[in-house]
Amino acid sequence: MGAPALAADGVSPPDTAVTLVAPEYRLAIGGVVTHAKPLIMLIFVGLIVAIAYAAFVYVRGFATQRGRPVGGLTFLSALAAGGPLIGLFGAAYGVLDMCIGIANKRPPATLIMLAPGYAEAMLSITLGLLAGAIAVIGHRHLTGRAQPIAQTAPAAPESPATHLARAMG
Repeated sequence: MGAPALAADGVSPPDTAVTLVAPEYRLAIGGVVTHAKPLIMLIFVGLIVAIAYAAFVYVRGFATQRGRPVGGLTFLSALAAGGPLIGLFGAAYGVLDMCIGIANKRPPATLIMLAPGYAEAMLSITLGLLAGAIAVIGHRHLTGRAQPIAQTAPAAPESPATHLARAMG
């Protein structure tokens, strides 16, 4: 085409062409995990293990017969409540660490320098939400499967305290 047009002050406009990073230097999910700080890496591994175990509990509960009690509901319930919070804690810690790093660096950091920290925070939140979602879906489905069984089961025996209160009153 031709040379770029000069602005009125004689300065050429900035080059806005986008260039991609070479494939060997691109940031990927595996790189985010392997280059994370030890605490963040521990949170990643813990959430990944919790996701795998929640999926196992869900599949195992789904494979059991309807008449048998399902184990692991307590774990699923705890993971549903705690998984997103653990992911949020990992993100908050990562962003806090990143802010401290920004405050202690001169010249100011660019977005390219901050991108891995943001990726860690987003991955931490994503893993926490995924763990919570799998746990909620598994818990509700397995509880719903056991519901008809609980409705047809005989009532639990009366406790001694209830029996005594009824006799006295």
